Amino acid sequence: MQSEDRGAANRISLFGGFRIENETTGPLRLTGKRGPAIIAYLARCPGMAATRERLADLLWGDSDGEHSRNSLRQALSVLRQDLAREGVDLIHSSGELIALRPEAFQVDVEKFETGLSARSAQDLAKALANYTGPFLDGLYLGSNAFDDWITSERDRLLGRALESFEKLARLVDPDAGLILADRIVTMEPTREESYRLKMELLLACGHRDRAIKTYEACRSMLKKEFGVEAGPETRALWQSLLLAANDASNVQSTSGVPASQRLGRPSISVADFVNLTGKQGDDFFAKGLVQDITTALSEVADYVVLAALPPEKSGPGEEAKAPGILRARYMLSGSVQRSGNGLRVNVQLVDAAGGHHVWAQKFDGHSENALEFQDRIAQSVVLAVILELQLTNWKVRDKSPPGTPEVRRLVNEALMKYFEMTRDSLLVGIELAEKAFSLGPDNARAKRTLSIVISMGVAFGALPRERGVIERAVELAEAAVRAVPDDEIARCILSFALESCGRIDEAIAECRHAISLNPSYPTGHGDISMLFALRGQVDEAVREANEAIRLGTHDVIDFWRHHGLVVALFAGGDNQRALEAARKVVRTKPGFVRGALYWAATASATGNNEEASRAIHHCLSQLPHLNLSNVCPGFVPRYVKDHHHSRFLEMLSRAGLPSS
Repeated sequence: MQSEDRGAANRISLFGGFRIENETTGPLRLTGKRGPAIIAYLARCPGMAATRERLADLLWGDSDGEHSRNSLRQALSVLRQDLAREGVDLIHSSGELIALRPEAFQVDVEKFETGLSARSAQDLAKALANYTGPFLDGLYLGSNAFDDWITSERDRLLGRALESFEKLARLVDPDAGLILADRIVTMEPTREESYRLKMELLLACGHRDRAIKTYEACRSMLKKEFGVEAGPETRALWQSLLLAANDASNVQSTSGVPASQRLGRPSISVADFVNLTGKQGDDFFAKGLVQDITTALSEVADYVVLAALPPEKSGPGEEAKAPGILRARYMLSGSVQRSGNGLRVNVQLVDAAGGHHVWAQKFDGHSENALEFQDRIAQSVVLAVILELQLTNWKVRDKSPPGTPEVRRLVNEALMKYFEMTRDSLLVGIELAEKAFSLGPDNARAKRTLSIVISMGVAFGALPRERGVIERAVELAEAAVRAVPDDEIARCILSFALESCGRIDEAIAECRHAISLNPSYPTGHGDISMLFALRGQVDEAVREANEAIRLGTHDVIDFWRHHGLVVALFAGGDNQRALEAARKVVRTKPGFVRGALYWAATASATGNNEEASRAIHHCLSQLPHLNLSNVCPGFVPRYVKDHHHSRFLEMLSRAGLPSS
């Protein structure tokens, strides 16, 4: 019992200098620097023990063996006397081993490192409170071995502290995060990542001008200290800030397309593919390929396929004035080459107004199976075009390597099934993504695609909500983020996986990072809206949902952003508006059970009992085993605040959801 009391009362502090103190009597005074050095080193050793030889070499490395061991005996004698005078039993020896009694004290570094694995902002902040300054600041012995050890530990612990303060800054709200970002810059003024974090948080707070000034400060520091320019990730963030700042003024001049066409369905024109070999048989192949692509694109409701413009017969620019001719926003063109029996098809998609390339890809095959090759190219082109135009609409450039042609094809097919968003399509998407992942286990696109179809499969009830399933989605997304840290798509996919297992604060941090990488990415705003809603931050959730809806108008996952709005409005008690939005979600995606559950809850909250009952029947027709005990968390993420959660369940109970 006595040792437990001592353990609670004695504390060794190694951050900010060496201190050893008793909670009752205050700081303990030790003679000289060798005693503190011995305690500090032992406190960081495995088992808090070291051999006499190791201590002697570390502290008196410039002396011969006999003198160094004699000096160690004297230092230990003085140290024991100092501790005995204070009534502290801290050091014991056993033969050649010198050790500390771990039950007699607490060490701030140990508490710091143990606490860094915390997932909540509160627990992480508690761990970081132990970091009060550089490791053993001011303790200098003049022994090369010991001073080198201090320097190494100091740098390592500073690195861990900086990374963890950055993580905390992303977990808390942006204003609190900015305070932490300023501290991080002060702790290490030459760390580029610290300035980038501050830029991201300033952007999240709406201070774009200050974020640009922070970039200039970072650039100046790097030039002065190291003679280098800012890294590509920092420059990309800076360029996104400049683009966002000029977006409103430049949108009309850069598009060259009428507003009505920009806001409607994208238009595509498929030009004749050029036969570069001159063989007549390849002409037929090229024309057949164009027909197949045009037919396949015409079957996609989200796009308008216009006839290619006739060749120009007059001066440049005159063709554009011809009455009755509609110009497509995008032009798809290509060429065919032959080498023996080998065929190569090059395809490119160009923004006709801006003149820049949106996407390009080459396909290789053999002429003996030309029809099969033609079908495969047509399918791959259509899939790639649809996905690339979706990314273009979101102002996203996919930064993850596409992988081999077969991996790319499987990933694209999996994503098309994902965007259909039915339970059946998600199961097919999972199967395709699994194949892509097995062929390219190191491919970041395959990993993030498999992660998102798994997470959405759980959300739609296509997969069981089991711990192993969700953890796999998180692990895949984390691996994709590690592979390409500036990929905003992967960041949002990781956020969604984290939300699925209830790690809301970490999910918000990933969304904030995605938005800082690309402020125009609607998925980032839509996902953080849902997270804010679950946390009960209604105003922030509504604002982000509206921004996501504005940025992603009429795209394939627009219903998801409206669902985030429903979750927020219900938490805020705006039941009528929540019901109207929930009806829209269900009309768009009848198979989305989460949306139908909120339809039932909002209808019940507004007193529309018949409609609420109808909504519950709609849910049970798809998931007959659904009940109050497994619905949340299960098919619906849990509100963080208990009163929001209880009210949601109460409304579902009133609507008629079975209790078990």
